[in-house]
Amino acid sequence: MTPFVSVVVISYNMTREIPRTLHSLSPAYQHGVSRDEYEVILVDNGSKVPPTAESFADLNLNLTVVNMANPTHSPVAAINHGASLAKGEIICVYIDGARIASPGLIRNARSALLHDERAFVGSRGRYLGPKFQRESALEGYDQSVEDRLLEESGWTDNGYNLFTVSVFDESSGPTWFDPVAESNSLFMWRSLWNELGGYEERFVSAGGGLVNLDMWRRACEAPNTIPTLLLGEATFHQIHGGVATNGSLKKVDEFFTEYFGIYGYEFEPPTMPIRFVGTFRVWPANKEILEVFEPRVVKEPSAVVLRLRRFVAGRLSPRRARRIKTIVRRARLIVSLRFSVLRDQKQAISEIRDSEFFDAQWYLDRHPDVAEAGWDPATHYFFYGPLEGRQPSEAFDAVWYLKRYKDVAAGGAHPLLHYIRHGIGEGRRIRAVELETSS
Repeated sequence: MTPFVSVVVISYNMTREIPRTLHSLSPAYQHGVSRDEYEVILVDNGSKVPPTAESFADLNLNLTVVNMANPTHSPVAAINHGASLAKGEIICVYIDGARIASPGLIRNARSALLHDERAFVGSRGRYLGPKFQRESALEGYDQSVEDRLLEESGWTDNGYNLFTVSVFDESSGPTWFDPVAESNSLFMWRSLWNELGGYEERFVSAGGGLVNLDMWRRACEAPNTIPTLLLGEATFHQIHGGVATNGSLKKVDEFFTEYFGIYGYEFEPPTMPIRFVGTFRVWPANKEILEVFEPRVVKEPSAVVLRLRRFVAGRLSPRRARRIKTIVRRARLIVSLRFSVLRDQKQAISEIRDSEFFDAQWYLDRHPDVAEAGWDPATHYFFYGPLEGRQPSEAFDAVWYLKRYKDVAAGGAHPLLHYIRHGIGEGRRIRAVELETSS
């Protein structure tokens, strides 16, 4: 007999988003599972207008709607309460109810769990829209734009179309074969759920802080478990102003401090081997898979070129050498028609300039030589700041970031860009933890 699945979905002021989420979990949308093989438990955590089961009667869902009597800022109590009501041998948690599922999510997750009683399964998260939603929102992406995007995608007829109008979120990329820091659709056997004790209730921050990352990490580190990721399936985040997804990076940094206060050490993404299971219904974009199969080969300069560089460098001031190097680099890119590299550099500089962790005036005041040379501060920091040990602002300690995260330094990544694009989703910090002490 196939195991029964209980999907626990947390809702908070998601009047616009929840109908789509539940539609994507309905038997008419989900492939290969019938209404009698799973249930959905929608737990509302204090919405101004709580959802009702009657509102979704047309979906033919095996649906239970629960309103928390004493809602809290953190969804943890709501998650654990919903799980306590679950009838299934398999429990799935949606900590963020604003996510549309791909059509094979429930069937493929259940099939993957059947391989082993110590397995647990997650799918990757994706943002609807062209970029990370923090970036898209700054460029005019909002709920009305997203409504049109969803309507034009035809997702209700073919949910796999959503892969063509979305990108990986910070914790799920950059390719299908990278590890993840969390999953918004976390499936596990009830026995493992009970062993882990559910979600850790000491996470009291709005949105749960790092509790979802913590649950993935604890499941990875439990004895003999098998972390499993689905290929070709995902959940797609609708923009709704959530604290964790669309809040400020400074707010997210507070989550890392809360984690430290709970455990006494900093969060580290798990490094256990991952089992991949699934099928691509839509072939991934090249950038989501090519890094796996086509590793980049960097050509080393010849001995003659190195001698020439040293000869020229010895006769120029550092400032003039940097400016000439920049001009030569850009000329080389243009001549070789590598316009995409120039475009990527422009995008990176723009991300630095727009980041709340880059303070242009502070950078110029701290580094007067940059101002004297007439540099745009974001451009200078992109090309030379990390190499010269310069800091982008008082808030972000780039020097510490590279010392703390050896993998980032070894890969030659730009510290601030790495944090913006990947570090926040991977649970990395922006400076050493400073806990308040009583006198």
